[in-house]
Amino acid sequence: MHGFAQFNSAFRATGAECPPEMACDVMRGEERVQLKLELSSPDGRAGALARVDLFHDAVGDDRGIDLREAYVDVGGRRISARLGRQVVTWGLGDLLFINDVFPKDWAAFLTGAPLEYLKFGSDAAKVGAYAGSLGAEAVITPVFAPDRAPAPDRLFFFDPMPAVTDRVRDRPGADFDNMQLAGRIYARLGRYEVASYVSKGFFGMPAGRPDRVVPTRLVFSYPRLQTYGGSVQGPLRAGVFSLEAGYYDSRDDPAGGNPAVENSQARWLAAYQFQPQEDLTLAFQYYGEVMRQYDAYQRTLPSGLPARDQVRQVTSLRVTQLRRHQTLRLNLFVMASPTDRDAYVNPSVRYNVTDELWLEAGANVFWGQERHTFFGQFEQNSGVFLVARYEF
Repeated sequence: MHGFAQFNSAFRATGAECPPEMACDVMRGEERVQLKLELSSPDGRAGALARVDLFHDAVGDDRGIDLREAYVDVGGRRISARLGRQVVTWGLGDLLFINDVFPKDWAAFLTGAPLEYLKFGSDAAKVGAYAGSLGAEAVITPVFAPDRAPAPDRLFFFDPMPAVTDRVRDRPGADFDNMQLAGRIYARLGRYEVASYVSKGFFGMPAGRPDRVVPTRLVFSYPRLQTYGGSVQGPLRAGVFSLEAGYYDSRDDPAGGNPAVENSQARWLAAYQFQPQEDLTLAFQYYGEVMRQYDAYQRTLPSGLPARDQVRQVTSLRVTQLRRHQTLRLNLFVMASPTDRDAYVNPSVRYNVTDELWLEAGANVFWGQERHTFFGQFEQNSGVFLVARYEF
């Protein structure tokens, strides 16, 4: 049995004028207790884990139980299976996702929650098979779980049709045809780890369109998506080099003529991480994506809406410095897009007071020349956050 008690607050620092229905200066004010129970059989062939959060949200005047994970493990040396709610993470990117198609909580991330809360559990079955240095995994998610998107009760973001307030959400039904499937095969070749990925499911963020019956209503649905990709990672001189690529096949709009649905995309990532000196780590990333059928996108884009570039590029730098016998961690993460002309900066300081208690303070700073770009739309949400956690 393990767990922690945590206090987490975040404060908007932009002085933005908020509408009456929005939590303005305080974006997060939360107390949370997590209980984690791990069980295993004497021979190691079976086990279970349950991770449950009890929380109180002062900003939303809400309290409840958040079942983070709850699964059973069975298997042996060659075959294994994990059944139940589980957090699945694939790919190599640092806050840049290509082959990780599993659900993410962007609202928690933007309101200053610890980074682990960016991912949440999928109710799924994961089956693995292993033979020497070769492995394969398949994840079956019977009921689709979308990403948790920013909401207007706490966050500013770009809304192309703010005047339309009648909105409904149309989620994929719980039937066999809508099951999400994902698989990967990975192996070690010499000093390098290589992997290939494939998935069938839906975009995690919804696409909005006018209702066919009620034109003044917006219907948000989740277009179908298939992805294919690969990655390679291994040592290069004094550091670790990573490459990852993927193709997003938009199945509901292969011709690119529906402006409400994301066009197909090719994505890639190159990263390098090394330690120039003890307790100092530098990590660089270069990410890009290319929109397919761009002519059709421009031709069908509704009048008045800002157009995206065909090519989007992002670079990032993470600097991590450990001090005072590794009890003090200084972190700086900077992500900038030269094509979107926007950026995200995340400095933070964490201090381990004891082996059980740590404190962290940091900031999420967004900037952009346009209000519709990925980071620029969140500029008014820039602020500071505080976390105190006691682990037991």
